[in-house]
Amino acid sequence: MSDDVLLPYASRMSRRTLAGAALLVLAGALPLLAVALDQDWYLDGPLLVLLAIAGGYAAGAWLPREAAAAGCVGAVGALVLANQLHGATYHPVDDLVFFLAIVGGPAAAGAAVSLRAAQVARLERLQADLTAQQEVEVRAARVEEQVRVEQEVHARLAERIAAIAVLAEGAQRTPDNGVLPVIEGEARGVLDQLRGALGALSTESPPASEDQGAAADASEGAAPGVGVWDVALAAGLGAALAVECAVAPAARGPLWLNAVAAAVVAAPLVVRRSRPLLAVVAFSLAGVLMSAWLTPLPATVTGVALLLVVFYSVGAWCRRWWWVAGWALALAGSVVMDTVAGLDDDADSGDAAWIVVVLTVGAVAVGRVTAGWQERLRRTEVVVGELEVRAGAAVRLARAEERQALASRLHDTVAHAMTVVCLQAAGHQRAGSDPGPALRTIVDAAGTGLAELRDGLDAIETGANPLEGSRIAAVGRRMGVDLEVDSEVGSEVGEPDHPAGPAAGLAFRVVREAVVNVARHAPGASAHVHVRRVGPALEVEVADDGRGGLPVVTGAGRGLTGLRDTVVGGGGRLEWGPRADGGFSVRARIPEETP
Repeated sequence: MSDDVLLPYASRMSRRTLAGAALLVLAGALPLLAVALDQDWYLDGPLLVLLAIAGGYAAGAWLPREAAAAGCVGAVGALVLANQLHGATYHPVDDLVFFLAIVGGPAAAGAAVSLRAAQVARLERLQADLTAQQEVEVRAARVEEQVRVEQEVHARLAERIAAIAVLAEGAQRTPDNGVLPVIEGEARGVLDQLRGALGALSTESPPASEDQGAAADASEGAAPGVGVWDVALAAGLGAALAVECAVAPAARGPLWLNAVAAAVVAAPLVVRRSRPLLAVVAFSLAGVLMSAWLTPLPATVTGVALLLVVFYSVGAWCRRWWWVAGWALALAGSVVMDTVAGLDDDADSGDAAWIVVVLTVGAVAVGRVTAGWQERLRRTEVVVGELEVRAGAAVRLARAEERQALASRLHDTVAHAMTVVCLQAAGHQRAGSDPGPALRTIVDAAGTGLAELRDGLDAIETGANPLEGSRIAAVGRRMGVDLEVDSEVGSEVGEPDHPAGPAAGLAFRVVREAVVNVARHAPGASAHVHVRRVGPALEVEVADDGRGGLPVVTGAGRGLTGLRDTVVGGGGRLEWGPRADGGFSVRARIPEETP
């Protein structure tokens, strides 16, 4: 965040801190000043309570936790002292509990709102972090898709181009004008296969997500259950009410019965979050019964605190517009409690009732504010969930873009080489001249295209099993070699003996090069391919029954001679030579872990 953003933010926070501290100081200092100036209108009026509520809320919302706690304690002490010096009829403990509720309750509410705002800001930062993480995942998916497509398409094209090179080399050694139509047809087949692959890559539509309804299901949210703090709150207020019923001037009835009634009145707070309307109804009924025959609930400080918690719960936990019904039920219950308690004869009952109304309305308002933060928090969580669910769409988009780029590269590397082959083969057939120059050009073009494709294969054959029997057999079919494949390694990803990684790719290169040599030097021969795992290494053997006697090379260092350097460099060995029966064999042992 830049300085031009941080400085105004810090200045705004500083102003809020100063304002909160000023309100809290005024809430504690003005009552003492009113006592010194004998200003009864302030001490007996609602302004004192309103300022105490405002100061407590501002302290909780805008001051650091330690400073807010210390300031609230000081303000409560000043209010109790001022009320006692003013000649209050209540016990100092009653005043202490009352002002703790008046100041501490709003302070707790302000702290809760501030904490909720911090949680929302944190989730928004997490959302930004998740977005950045998904960008990395998209880039990774792009590379993975390139690997998969290159491995599938390049392998098939490389086999066909290798077959063209073998045919052209054979025709050079044994002049055969009939091979050019075959070469031209094979090259056109490669171009057709390339066009088909490009079309599939460019037109593949992304599959529909199966999780599209997940975000909608999550948006409803789950109702909160009963928590430890709910039980602790109910138990604490119930105990406080029982103690107050033993010392309050308005207490009446047996002490044990008041203690039981206090527990019953506070018990509904356990379900105040999960079932707020039920909590309101149960609390109101219990409070009316207690106020009618035992200690009047409105005459106790704890009773007022219970009312505040109930009204706050209505505002915070009633969904949609049900909070209006909850507020009406709670207000009706408090009015009935006041009526059956017989407190209307008290001269101060009007002011007391007015203060209770202000407090309850404020509690509902704070609850609604908190509910708004909770709703925003829930929506932010839903957005994060949707980002996770919809990550597949971004990945599919990345794959589509990579298909387009890959299609262009494949066109450049393969189409040019096969076009040259087609032109040379077709041109010689029309001219009827010596096929030697055309065949040399075809061999060069096919070799160049094959080299580029094999460069790609060498880099990407690390994922799916390249030693799967059907893939090795396909190499033989392309080369015109009858292969018998005996593969003792797993063919499916996840199988215990499934080969993967550079070792499997290198082993496949050995098999492929050996089969190419069979096609080149022993045309018409059949071969046996045996693949197995021996300890921490892969062993492959390709043996043919032909009578080829030409050198085992493919030119440009890409034959078995070039592969041997790579295999030995990886800690393995590669050997070849004639067999006793006149055939030829290639054997390799390739460690699966580089030493």
